[in-house]
Amino acid sequence: MLTPAFLTLLVGMLLGQRFKVLILVPSILIILMFAIGAMIAGVAPGTVALTATAAIACLQIGYLVGTGLHYLWLTVRENRLRRPVNSRPARAAR
Repeated sequence: MLTPAFLTLLVGMLLGQRFKVLILVPSILIILMFAIGAMIAGVAPGTVALTATAAIACLQIGYLVGTGLHYLWLTVRENRLRRPVNSRPARAAR
């Protein structure tokens, strides 16, 4: 159960840095399709439901973290561009 959760957390972070929130809809549908496939294959429904729920929650949390990292990176980059080229601190006179 930890592996799908961790993988969807990473996928959510990647999606959050690149796409808008509507990308979560097809991503969640893909997770649900895998869950239905696992139930058809004979895995216990309770296990499938718990794993799918954890994967969907981790996908959404990863998306939020990825979006936050993206905006943090943009803010740092913008501050670097606004700083003058010769903005080193002045040396103390001896």
